[in-house]
Amino acid sequence: MFETGHAIAVELLPFAISYALVAMLPGANFAVVTQAALTASPATALSAAAGTALGASLLAAVVATGAGALPPASIVHQMAAGLYGAMLVFIGWNSMRRALSAQTGGKEPNPAPIIRHFRLAFVTAAANPATALFFASSTLNLNIRETAHASAIAVAVVFVVAIAWFGFVSISMSRPAARRLYGRYRKHADIVLGGALVALGFAAFGH
Repeated sequence: MFETGHAIAVELLPFAISYALVAMLPGANFAVVTQAALTASPATALSAAAGTALGASLLAAVVATGAGALPPASIVHQMAAGLYGAMLVFIGWNSMRRALSAQTGGKEPNPAPIIRHFRLAFVTAAANPATALFFASSTLNLNIRETAHASAIAVAVVFVVAIAWFGFVSISMSRPAARRLYGRYRKHADIVLGGALVALGFAAFGH
C-alpha cells in the first residue's frame, strides 16, 4: 500500500509541476483573476481565484473520468505521452511568441459584483478548451486506471495548485506596487515560463 502511494506521488509530481506552469501562463483564467484584482477589492479577487480553482477541478474530474474509461493499452499511452508533450510545447511556444509581440496599455474594465467575478471565473475555467486538452493528455499519460484513488488525487492536486497560484495572483495584483512590477517584467516572466513548458514537453516525448 505504501509502495502504491509512493508510485502515485512520483507520477503526480511532474503533472503538478506541468499544471502549475500552465496555470501561471497568461490565458483566460489568468486574465479573469487579474481583471478582478485590478478593478475590485482583494475579497472580490479572491472569489475569482476560488471560482477558477473550482472550475478547473470540475474540468479535471470530468476529463479524468472519461480518460479512465479508455483501455490501458500501451499504444494509447504512447500516443497520450506524445499528445501531452506536444500540448506543453504548443502552450509554451505560444506564450513566448505572445510575450515577444505584446504591447503594454489598455482600458481598465468597470467594477462588477463579487458573485459575477466568481461565476465568470468558474465558467471560464470549467470550459477552457486548452486546459481540457492538457488534462486529457496528461491523465492518460498518468495511467489513472491503475489505482482507484489516482484520479481523485489528481483532481485535488489541480485544486491545490489553482487556489494557491490564483490566490497569490489575486492578492499580489491587488497591490499597486505589484501591478507596476508585473507590468515592467511581464515579458521576461512569460518567456521563462514558456521555455520551461517547452523543455517539459520535449522531455515527455522520450517518456
